[in-house]
Amino acid sequence: MMIKQDKIFDRIAEALLLDYSSVYYVNAISNEYCWYLVNPELHSLSLERTGDDFFTEIVLECSKMIYEEDQHTFIENLQKEKLLAAMKKGSMQNTEFRVMINQVPTWHALRLIRGWEEGTDYFVLGVINIDEAYRRKIKEKEIEQQNEIYNQITSSLAEQYDTLYYVDIDTSTYVEISSTDEFKKLNVPATGNDFFAESRRSIRKYVHQEDQKQVISIHYKDIMLKNLENRRSFSLAYRLVADGVVKHIRHTEIMSRDRKHLIICIENIDAEVREKLALKESQERSVTYTQIAESLASHYDLIYYVDCLTSPYCEFSTKKRYGELAVREEGDDFFETSLQNVERVIYPEDRERMKHFLDKDHLISGLEDHRQVSIDYRMLIKGGRTQYTRLSVTYSSDRTHFIIWIENREESVRREKEHLQALYLANKMARRDELTGTKNKTAYQEMEKTLQKLIDSGKDEPFGILVSDINELKLINDTKGHRAGDEHIRDACRMICRIFSHSPVFRIGGDEFVVVLRGQDFRNRESLTAALRSQVEGNNRTGEGPVVASGLAEYRLHQDSSVADVFIRADSRMYDDKTHLKEMKLIHETHTLKELAGVRMITEDRKKTLDALFQSFEVVAEGTYVYLCDMKYDFSR
Repeated sequence: MMIKQDKIFDRIAEALLLDYSSVYYVNAISNEYCWYLVNPELHSLSLERTGDDFFTEIVLECSKMIYEEDQHTFIENLQKEKLLAAMKKGSMQNTEFRVMINQVPTWHALRLIRGWEEGTDYFVLGVINIDEAYRRKIKEKEIEQQNEIYNQITSSLAEQYDTLYYVDIDTSTYVEISSTDEFKKLNVPATGNDFFAESRRSIRKYVHQEDQKQVISIHYKDIMLKNLENRRSFSLAYRLVADGVVKHIRHTEIMSRDRKHLIICIENIDAEVREKLALKESQERSVTYTQIAESLASHYDLIYYVDCLTSPYCEFSTKKRYGELAVREEGDDFFETSLQNVERVIYPEDRERMKHFLDKDHLISGLEDHRQVSIDYRMLIKGGRTQYTRLSVTYSSDRTHFIIWIENREESVRREKEHLQALYLANKMARRDELTGTKNKTAYQEMEKTLQKLIDSGKDEPFGILVSDINELKLINDTKGHRAGDEHIRDACRMICRIFSHSPVFRIGGDEFVVVLRGQDFRNRESLTAALRSQVEGNNRTGEGPVVASGLAEYRLHQDSSVADVFIRADSRMYDDKTHLKEMKLIHETHTLKELAGVRMITEDRKKTLDALFQSFEVVAEGTYVYLCDMKYDFSR
């Protein structure tokens, strides 16, 4: 036996005062030990076990009783040399570890207490169950960290507003949560007993005369409560007049999560972009931080709170009607996790943009000159569908964390697309000829401006203008009616569009069309023009199909100073062609009559021979009149 039993009790009496669950008495020289269990109700000890080598047996017991993650630390701290050193210093050593009780890890603390007799080498080790206290401490730390996050989010988002008011619904008392220096110049009270009455007084003083009636009408308690009955928030934009300067303001009302307070947000929206500012929350120097943060966060799907230096993060989701924040996920590296998720949840065409955006250095650089940075992208959701989404990033108020929020923009994008489609259709209709479906005179005038810019810039970019005009359209309208005339115009348009299939065609008048030739059609202009004239001449001979006179002119670099120069030249050539077509028609009709009368028609070869003969006589005629007649074919010049 190590020493007498009564001496052991005397030496460990001090341990009993601390309500240990068990006590070890260890001889520091021989390593013998006694293990006692403590009965806290009877304030007594009972001997449970003795042994010859405490340090060897405690290692064996450790693998059976101690939680696996804590075994290494436990054994390391119970080295005999460490205990002797601590005992010589007169210090108390405390080791915390988890004991497996009913397969549940339970926190305990083991303390070393030195004996009071000098020259005596022994250890008294007391074991205390600290599970409840330890878990309470961890919970308190988590709550403290959570509140710090809420405060950071709130203070950061409060900066989005010029001022915030927190109003008690029952008493109407209020406190100003934050306010910009510019707004403070209005000398609006920061606290008061009746928010609604004092607000109406300020409105009469500072709100634009035309807006006062509407703004005053909502500054009654019953009206604000009614506005928030079936919605999360209510907003109204109006004009504020300060120092003679008109500013546009947005007044927003939000019900707090406890439904006992109203949060009134006043925001200057003069320089506002169309996108929503993320997470507009209020700052308050009391417990109301959390309620304000949660109320404002309800506008977004997810919020991330990311350490700027080391990148650990918390992911918050909003739930319930008034946006209660809940931690959904935590991680060690937001940026690494995000890059991994890009391949899984982002639409393939948007992945590279997202990877570039979700680079820490890129975000830091972007936030140097901007309050926030955003990116729009498409997210893959169930069923292989995509969802338009926006991710926005800003700093916390102390610039130690990124606050990142994600919002579903599917509905907003749908409305924007509908609006753009309506604008596109309206713009297209304004530039489309109703009768033919081609471009109209307005569209041609815009094309003229585009071409003029090319000319003014001095660029050698060739183009041509073909002007065409329908022959005898007035005759068709007068003899067959305007419906037949309209159909004749459409036939002429289809013929022109079919030949110049790669060029824009414009109807700039009732019977006048313009074709602008560039690129492939400009390079093939001669063959295309020949094809048009061949078709027209055939129609002219047969009397079937539209007859369209045309003239083509090319832009001449350093010679033409305007598009009008090219157009005038093409228009002149068109009138020459119109005259030629009329002559050809007259000749054809004359030949037809002669054929009907039995007159023999001249051949082309014969006609060329006579033309050459006539030109020979004309050269030597020296101004005298030459008349040549072929009696056989009734042809003369």
